[in-house]
Amino acid sequence: MSIALILVLAGFPDPAEALVETKLSGRVTDVNGLPIANCYIDASDTNYASLGNTYTNDKGYYELSVSKQEAYNLWAGKTDQYNFVYIPQSRVTTSGQTDFKLVPGANIVINAYDAQGNLMRNQSFRQTTLSRVFATDMTDIPAYSYFGAVHDEKSNWDWNQAIPAMVVQPQTPYKIHANLEVPGFGRVMLSADNAANGYFLSKQGEQITINLNYEIAKSSLAMLRQQDGVIVTKEMEASARHLAAAERYLNQNPADMKNAVTELNLSLKYSLEAREQWVLTRAKSDIEKYRKGDVRLRIVDAAGKPLGNYQINFNQVRSDFLFGANPMGRNGSYDAKIAGLMKDAGVNHSYIAARRGLIEPQPGKFNWDNIDNYQKVEEQLGRGFKLMGAFSLWFSPMSDFSPAYLKNMSFEELKKNVYNHTYNLVSKYKGKIDTWEINEMNLASANALDLTGEQKLELMKVFATAAKEANPQAKILNGSTALPYEFTDSVPFPALLKSGVPADIIGLELYYSGVNTEGYSAVGLDLAAISDLLDSYSTFGKPIYIKEFSAPSTQVSGSSWWHQPWDEKTQAEYVEKIYTIAFSKPLVQAITWSWGISDEDAFIVSGGLLDASSNPKPAYFALKNLLSSWTTSGNGMTSSSGEYSFRGFGGEYNVTVKGPNGRSFSTTIHVTEQQANLLTIQVK
Repeated sequence: MSIALILVLAGFPDPAEALVETKLSGRVTDVNGLPIANCYIDASDTNYASLGNTYTNDKGYYELSVSKQEAYNLWAGKTDQYNFVYIPQSRVTTSGQTDFKLVPGANIVINAYDAQGNLMRNQSFRQTTLSRVFATDMTDIPAYSYFGAVHDEKSNWDWNQAIPAMVVQPQTPYKIHANLEVPGFGRVMLSADNAANGYFLSKQGEQITINLNYEIAKSSLAMLRQQDGVIVTKEMEASARHLAAAERYLNQNPADMKNAVTELNLSLKYSLEAREQWVLTRAKSDIEKYRKGDVRLRIVDAAGKPLGNYQINFNQVRSDFLFGANPMGRNGSYDAKIAGLMKDAGVNHSYIAARRGLIEPQPGKFNWDNIDNYQKVEEQLGRGFKLMGAFSLWFSPMSDFSPAYLKNMSFEELKKNVYNHTYNLVSKYKGKIDTWEINEMNLASANALDLTGEQKLELMKVFATAAKEANPQAKILNGSTALPYEFTDSVPFPALLKSGVPADIIGLELYYSGVNTEGYSAVGLDLAAISDLLDSYSTFGKPIYIKEFSAPSTQVSGSSWWHQPWDEKTQAEYVEKIYTIAFSKPLVQAITWSWGISDEDAFIVSGGLLDASSNPKPAYFALKNLLSSWTTSGNGMTSSSGEYSFRGFGGEYNVTVKGPNGRSFSTTIHVTEQQANLLTIQVK
């Protein structure tokens, strides 16, 4: 009998533990501090399992008893009938009082249709888009909003059956972005902006309903037509025809949604293809315009007399543009075989990862073994790689970059440590590494020390001061993820750059294909979207390094794809075209294949230039051939005035001058892009 009782009790929690509850309370007001009555409050645990809900009273107060948890997700939202009248807010709290101040809202209701013409309700739309739906201003900077859903007569208050909606501020134009699949083109981020006019609601609680399929197709064609210098192509004409056909189906009563969707997909496919073609055509023209310089060589003797009929041979041996790859070995190490392959491909740049936890394992105690012997800084320099000190200020949760002792410091102690660490690091490698990185200071996921925005800014300034005092030639690269609206919990990178942070160079991460090793499926961007991103950062007027870029060679189910599911051939084509676009931008000065040169080490699954056995993939050879095509060499004879002219890519050249008597003379010259280079070579 006693044994049976023990077995029964063993299956239940302790009675005292089961009854433990806590009270969550707070007040909800509008922006003027006035109470919002009858506002819905929902509490859930960290896995979003519901714990309870309630409404605010006439004075805006709420109180809710829930089972005790380590943390709670609280949600506050107010509707009138089916429409939101305030933009909902979510907060994470551990206990006690949590107040909300809600901003007036209006509703952009999203009607999106599948290939069969069926309206996608909330659950199916979120599954289709992976919930990658964003609202921005007209320049793609996140605008205050909430991606939710509104109910209608058919949803019966079932969240899965509600209609997707973006709750936005009135009196503000919005642009909508969604991760969708276009048959025959890819799964990429697509934008609807009402043909550049934006979606505008005039008053609180108002609603507009958009047909997302139609709005994206219309906006895409309008964007193409608005490009400077665009030439009407057969793809543009086809896009317009299919859009007109879709409009006819939509205007039927009832609308023929299945045929309309088919026509809209075709219109969108042709617009996207045409815009990529236009971007690539412009890129090839701009490479000739921005990446070359005019060279006029004047050959004279010791007395300055022009030497005519002399043979000139010139060969570019180094590019001013930095073509990088990183790391040069597995897990951040140095591998001579991999480094040799990269050198043979034309790579001239790499990184040294400045792992604070390894460099300074205890405050004030430095160990340079990881950089000197594991990453082999001298061997990399000896191979001709120009180096950058990567991750030099980065508060990643990884102990390599945020050692535990930092968390026990006061902010004043932290500032002193950042200064001393940076000064020692930059001094140690002065003249060998002159560019040092501040990394991802805008991202919520890279804030292991729970710093405020003001504290981060102060630490960045301390870092820059220390670096430049240690090495007056030092440059500060400030880098992060490029797409401003991808991470809604973080500060958009352009906003960070505008806040007065140190940034001699802007560093961009372009992981916009495939799935990373943490399981995150990157949003897909096509060629035109990448080009637009680079143009937007060019408005800062500073040098740009694409500090991390790669693409996969295998397709992961459910992830983005471009033109066809990812394979080695598609990876090679994408690499060639992205590098072409990057090289065409005058302010872009570097692009680095990173993180991971081989599949064994790649941050993006199958995202190496080499396979897991370090054998070159087609993408490697595509890159090698491309970089070779951006190298200038040739020969000719001087004129009677001793001159010879050519046009070449910016960089260092070996020049050999050979006279009629067979004697030759060799020297080195530098060609500066976008300039007339008048160089005199005196033959002794």
